[in-house]
Amino acid sequence: MNQSQGVAAVNRALSILDAFKNSNGYLSLNDIAKATGLYKSTTLRLLASLEQYGYVRRLDEGGYHIGPKFAELGAIYQNSFNLRDYVLPALRDLVDAIDESASFYIREQEGRLCLFRVETRQVIRDHIREGDLLPLDQGASGKVLTFFQAGLPDRIEPDNYVMVSLGERHADMAASAAPVFGTGGRLVGALNISGPRSRFTPKVLKEIDLILRKSATKLSVSLGAPRDRLPET
Repeated sequence: MNQSQGVAAVNRALSILDAFKNSNGYLSLNDIAKATGLYKSTTLRLLASLEQYGYVRRLDEGGYHIGPKFAELGAIYQNSFNLRDYVLPALRDLVDAIDESASFYIREQEGRLCLFRVETRQVIRDHIREGDLLPLDQGASGKVLTFFQAGLPDRIEPDNYVMVSLGERHADMAASAAPVFGTGGRLVGALNISGPRSRFTPKVLKEIDLILRKSATKLSVSLGAPRDRLPET
């Protein structure tokens, strides 16, 4: 939102919350003031209001941590989709089959939101968290969410079902993604497998392609998508 729109005090308070996105959840007063460009006196007043409503928590040593309200709102947001019971088993199966991290993305305005995530057992992996909002124009799931934004077409070209990203969001990372549809063929989200680019060899990408096709089709059918319009696996 343009800073000239809305209520100035609310915009400033939201800019404080935004400052936590690229942190480990902890920021000092100096960190917040530097990230937002606000005077410390203004920052302190806004932090007091945010603390009152549970959006931040002041620590004994003087810094600030994100508050419990986010966990509450995050649970409400996820439950509003009623997808967890369907998606998490699919993500766990993908991790067991491929041993790379699996995520489920949805489109959120002009970005893609990681709604669910299951980590691989591999030590070296990409670091994405549930709730992370990433660019829509980068990454395999971004391609899927853009290409299929109108929903399930009458026919999906085989080459468009699973999409690949090699070093787009980060030079050392790669990903493959496939669309998930629901009732009426509406686009629900994208199943995504991601990890270090060095492990996504042409042979592995072919294996991931096959596994993702089966998983995305199975999940789409369970969510009410018309089976006769989905590709054969």
